[in-house]
Amino acid sequence: MRNCVIILVLMLSSSLIYAQSDLKSSDPVASPSQAYSLNSANSKFIIKGTSSLHDWEMVSDDCTGSIRMDATSETLAISDIKVKLQVKSLKSGKKIMDNKTYDALKEDKFPTITYQYEKIGALKETGPNTYSVTLNGTLTIAGKSKKVPIDVLINQTNKSITIKGEKPLKMTDFGVEPPTALLGTIKTGDDITIDFNLNYN
Repeated sequence: MRNCVIILVLMLSSSLIYAQSDLKSSDPVASPSQAYSLNSANSKFIIKGTSSLHDWEMVSDDCTGSIRMDATSETLAISDIKVKLQVKSLKSGKKIMDNKTYDALKEDKFPTITYQYEKIGALKETGPNTYSVTLNGTLTIAGKSKKVPIDVLINQTNKSITIKGEKPLKMTDFGVEPPTALLGTIKTGDDITIDFNLNYN
């Protein structure tokens, strides 16, 4: 009788060990990824707009961010993109306009503009290591976040990734009142375009 009990215990122990081993083997394994950092010196970020007097643009040379790719994928596989822009890094060459813009963007409370990637929409390979892509993510301006699709061109190599595109927006969609100057005689248009060429390595 004692031998039967020992055999039964051994059989149950073996079954439990096998089940645990099977569960572990079925656990999802994270794909290895490769991270790239935004090279601010070789990147371009421009906000373009109009006014009752003339067109204008503000340029930033102070972007930070990163992009993470699935290193095992044979095609473009983005797992994360982050971009952060300091509002006061935007310069038009005209101090009065710069200060008006900082006020409109509520820079004292929200000193950064950020973008957080969520997922890829459309994806089309247009050449060797070159893709036409719709990126879906969240853009935050003046403390207000909106989900926006952005059509971009992406070029990927082993050492670098370039993301280039334009995105039309309205200031009022982010709770930003278009700036005015000279007692309201110069009025900025609501429509703006973000033009960017971001290099990661």
